[in-house]
Order: sequence, then structure tokens, then C-alpha cells
Amino acid sequence: MKSYLDKVNFEDIKQRFEAFWNREPLDVPILYITAPRLERVKIDFPTPRNMEEAWTNVDYVLKKVEIYFESTMFLGDAIPWYLPNLGPNSFTAFLGADLKFISEETSWAEPFVENLSIYEPNLREDTKWWMIMNNILDAVCEVAEGNFLVGIPDIHYGGDSLAAAAGTRNLVKSLYREPGEVKRLLRELTKICIKVFESYYQKISRIQRGSITWIPAYSRGRYFALQDDFSGLVSPKMFEEFFLEEQITLANYLDNSIFHLDGPMAIGNLDHLLGIERLDGIQWVPGAGSEPMSAWADLCLKILNADKCLVISCEPEEVEHLLQKLKHRGLMLCISCRDEREARNILKIAEHHRE
Repeated sequence: MKSYLDKVNFEDIKQRFEAFWNREPLDVPILYITAPRLERVKIDFPTPRNMEEAWTNVDYVLKKVEIYFESTMFLGDAIPWYLPNLGPNSFTAFLGADLKFISEETSWAEPFVENLSIYEPNLREDTKWWMIMNNILDAVCEVAEGNFLVGIPDIHYGGDSLAAAAGTRNLVKSLYREPGEVKRLLRELTKICIKVFESYYQKISRIQRGSITWIPAYSRGRYFALQDDFSGLVSPKMFEEFFLEEQITLANYLDNSIFHLDGPMAIGNLDHLLGIERLDGIQWVPGAGSEPMSAWADLCLKILNADKCLVISCEPEEVEHLLQKLKHRGLMLCISCRDEREARNILKIAEHHRE
């Protein structure tokens, strides 16, 4: 596979991300811009026999990697990278759940825990899904060295993992009926999360320096996305009681960290997150059906004014408004453009709004 890193100024981008993490002044914020290529290279693409094979067959996955890079332009501070993935519940599958696939974008885990009081989560390295994940990661790393970065796969730990293992309704009931068991399991899952991350990180570190993940900020050290979508269902008081500790533990462990804050229901937990000293930043996602990002400028400013990094996605037509409203220190805008002309116009707009 040819090098896609050669098509971007990776050394300059790394320096800009260092300033981003340190909340140092940047004339232009981090701009992660992608667009489809006008000219496409024809690639023979095998037809998978079923949806599970589309996720798990190494040859098919590597063809997806190739077609992704051949069809995508990376501009601004965007770095060519690829995320080996089995879906959001892969972490729980490593503990004993079975994965089901309904499309090439969606998978879920079948609940398998009926009683939290007897649940003893362990990373089961002999499971089908752990072995498949590692086979895919090894194969992607083999073709990635010097050509593109490999992302840390998605790790849904904590409340998300418990909800996947026992069912969301059962976990909600358990918060009231057996809070001690939930807290015990959250602590154990945090330990396993670190173990899984380290396994990924050690493999990837053999072929590249630094980390990137589905929140595509580049870090020179250990970094992956912190998240707990389930915790958006609880009050700020319950978030503090049950889910804050795991975020503090992981933020203290990592060199860099960003928490994925998903939807208006999760906003009540923001003050607790902003109080985590070692947490670098917040990714704010308004959620389906919510107002566009330009309507959330006040919330974005609150995060930036708390001396945290902010990662947001926006439409191309919102970029100028956001550059005017938000300070550039610690800011990262992710923009998916319709074509190269639109992408390069964003770079011109940014030049006009230098701080």
C-alpha cells in the first residue's frame, strides 16, 4: 500500500496538536477537514457472504482500508488514519457477550448477565471476538507502517459495558437496588479497560509513534476517547456517585484525554467533567434532531473558558460563525465537505479569521 502520510505535512500537524493539548495560542484552530476525491481508483472489491464476514474477514477489511484512502482527501490538520473496529460493544464481547451485525455500520451485543451480584468481568483472551479483533489489528498495522496511522479501537467501558451486558433497563434498576454492586463492577471494568487499551497501544506502537482514535486528535502519547453514553440517562448527582470516578482514573492514566459528551441529556454532567484536573477536553455532540452546532456557541465557550480543549463537528457553512464566536486556543473543528472546492474555501475563511 502506498503512503498517504506523505500527502500531508505531518510534522507541522503534530506541532499544532501539541499546542492544542497544551491550550497554547493558535492563530487558526485545529481544522480537521475531509472531502471525497473527484477521481476514484477502481478497486476489485469482494462480496462478503454475510454481514459478519464484512466486519471480520481480514481481506475484506483491508480492501475497505484501501478504498477509504483512495476516495478521501485530508486537508488542514487532518491526518490519514484508519480505525480497526468491531463496533461499540466489542469491549463487552471480550468479556463474554456475543456480537450481532445488521449493517456495515452497526453492531450490538446480546445481553448475557442476569445477576450483577455474581458477575465477575474478565478479559477473556480465548474468546472468538478478542482473537478476531487482534487479527484485524495486526493486519491493519502490517500495511499501515509509514503509510497511515492506526487508530485505537473504540472502547465502551463502564456504564456502557454494563448496559450492554445486562440490558439498559436492568442497569437502571440496579443503580437503586444494588448500588454497591454497580460501583464494584465499574471499578473492575475500568481496570479491564486499561488492560485492553494497553494491548492495543503496544501493538500500534510497534509501527507508529503516538495515538489517534475516533475523536481524531493526534497525541504523542497514550490517548483514547473517554465516554459513557449510559451516564447521560442519570442525574448529575448520580453521575458523580457512580460514573465520575472512572473518568478521573482514566484521565490520570492517559497522557491525553477527551470525553465524548453526547446530547442535551448529558449536559447536566458537564460541570463534574470540567472539574477533572487531568481531563484535557470535551467533544460536544448535540445529537440527532438537535439544533446545529452554531446554536451551541455558549456551551462551547463554557468549555473553552474552563481551560479545556473542545472538539466539535460542524457543517461547512457554520465555520465562519464559529470562528467569530469561539476563541481558537484549544479548539478543534471537524468538517466533512462535499468536495475539494468547499474544503479549500474553509481554509481561506480560516485565514481571514486569524487571531
